[in-house]
Amino acid sequence: MFKPGIEVFFESSHSSVPIRVAAVTNFTGRNREGCHLVDLLADDPRFDLVRIFTPEHGFSSNAPDGEHVANSRESSLNVDIISLYGQNKKPEHDLLKDLDLLVYDIQDLGVRFYTYISTLRNVMDVANEVGTAVAILDRPDIMGGKAVEGPMLQTGFTSFVGHLPIALRYGLTPGELAQWWHDKNKMTNQLSVYCCEDYLCPIEFERLEFPWFKPSPSMPDTDTALMYPGTCLFEGTNISEGRGSDYPFRNLGAPFINAERWLECIRPVLPEQVMATTTSFTPTFSKFTGEKCFGIKLTCEHPIDDSVYTGVAALWSLMQSHPGQMEFTDRTSLEHPFIDYLAGTDLIRKGLLANEKPREIIRNSCAGTQEFARERERFFLYPRN
Repeated sequence: MFKPGIEVFFESSHSSVPIRVAAVTNFTGRNREGCHLVDLLADDPRFDLVRIFTPEHGFSSNAPDGEHVANSRESSLNVDIISLYGQNKKPEHDLLKDLDLLVYDIQDLGVRFYTYISTLRNVMDVANEVGTAVAILDRPDIMGGKAVEGPMLQTGFTSFVGHLPIALRYGLTPGELAQWWHDKNKMTNQLSVYCCEDYLCPIEFERLEFPWFKPSPSMPDTDTALMYPGTCLFEGTNISEGRGSDYPFRNLGAPFINAERWLECIRPVLPEQVMATTTSFTPTFSKFTGEKCFGIKLTCEHPIDDSVYTGVAALWSLMQSHPGQMEFTDRTSLEHPFIDYLAGTDLIRKGLLANEKPREIIRNSCAGTQEFARERERFFLYPRN
């Protein structure tokens, strides 16, 4: 039976002297029964839970996208919760110096701009600087852990949504990614990965018979996650990516869209496994709050090798069917349009503006991706089919 790293960790031997630990986690850090990591640490005499660190969206994983999260306190455990998505995105050295072990357990998506891996990098960097050991309680790669696609992070586009020099969809579990970063930077502190049991790549999450704990407000299920690597690029436009609707990252639209015209244009360029239908939705938050939007809904039941391409195809077909109506949006203090930071390059935006075809845009923007795909194989912890 499948077991995530959290269950393997607590079944493993540890020092009989209480280990002073801090947890880096959020709502997803739970075992099969739904018991949370911090409660398990607090109840286990082998550990002394000193503090909790949380990433974007906070400890309960329900803070809005991009909203800074304040420090707080877990009152039932009498433990401070330190936000790593507020004034500071790295923990202060003093907050790690009094620890024996930093325990990281967050369900990720295998996508570079999903910011939990930016937090992972930051806590690993600081832990190495102060010599604190790190334990990664591994979890599945929802994207399958096999396909690697999309641009590498290019110089000049580093940000918190592009914080690691990897492909947009990088094909590693959190534990494998941590090993890669630890090795790449020749870190000298101890890194331990508690691997999942009875797990291989790729496997559909539903076959693991393990609960889905929502990692962020707009990630309600794995069907949403499968579309996310490509359709999240719509965050960098004036078109809704479906936040605030029943199908975030699957609903795409705006009040001024002719859904039938878009559908007719996108169908010929979609991968065979992806279906598109016309839809309408009224977001309850984010873009076009309270306004009826028209557009398309994308559906895919299984992990595919070209989810990033699917997002580019959706952007391209919208621009073809609605000339001059889609805009690439800016954000305060950013030098480039926001889509460039999501993509990790400006070549996708420039290719779209130059009227290149979707496959051509992907081909022209993905230099180095296959080299990274090969490099990462040294850090595999699970069989790949």
